Amino acid sequence: MAVSKGTEANLSSDKLLRIIEYMAANHLPMRLKDIADNLQISQPTVVRYLRTLCDQGYVYHDKHTGCYAMTWKICRLGASLESNLVLRSMAGSLLADFANTYNLGALVAVERDGRLVYLDLVGAPHGTLDTMLRIGKDAPMHSTGSGKILMATMPQSRVRQILDQYGLPRLTAKTITTPEGLYRELETVRQQGYALDNEECELGHRCVSVPLYDYTGTVVAAISAFDSADRLTDEYIASVVLPGLRELAKEVSFRMGHSA
Repeated sequence: MAVSKGTEANLSSDKLLRIIEYMAANHLPMRLKDIADNLQISQPTVVRYLRTLCDQGYVYHDKHTGCYAMTWKICRLGASLESNLVLRSMAGSLLADFANTYNLGALVAVERDGRLVYLDLVGAPHGTLDTMLRIGKDAPMHSTGSGKILMATMPQSRVRQILDQYGLPRLTAKTITTPEGLYRELETVRQQGYALDNEECELGHRCVSVPLYDYTGTVVAAISAFDSADRLTDEYIASVVLPGLRELAKEVSFRMGHSA
């Protein structure tokens, strides 16, 4: 059976990406034979791709040893993606779809200098929140669901630094204000894989947050759903919101190169 041009192009792209990933993972210069044998691709095919990569500056060929290795040019591609602006663009449309589907507010946040910074925020369709007042603004880590997610992945020494710098100010009657209470809360977050802001930042409002992972498997941000405490009951979070939020986080993490 004949192979279509589209299928042939897909197979070619697959081989090229496999070669790039294999060489990047092995770090040291490699012989053509070893690359071909390990990937089970013919040597003539491998050398054709390597020549193209050499021409484009992504691979170099050591004439003395006959080995091939990746250059640092590929690092430029990664560096161009490592910005909050790119993360916001990756998550933006998905965040809006989630907010509309579940009729909830949704946000993406990162930690900067011990504070929580909102990269993007979509208000609940039924709400009146002015989202532009909060995008780019910061908030305490200890009283927010996203902040707890990010702190739960930090070494305890880093958490202590944040507490020494900012303390644990009481924002509502439900805010955690002791280090011991916060450490217990962060252990709960690690065990269950999500965090809650139970009216700790603002009375009458709750939030549930889950982590976002990059290509290294590192938690680099948090994504959250928020609404009034009357709507975001424990039962509704467990049965409806959390499953949907985890699917959203999985898709955003996938766009950042993470595979579960």
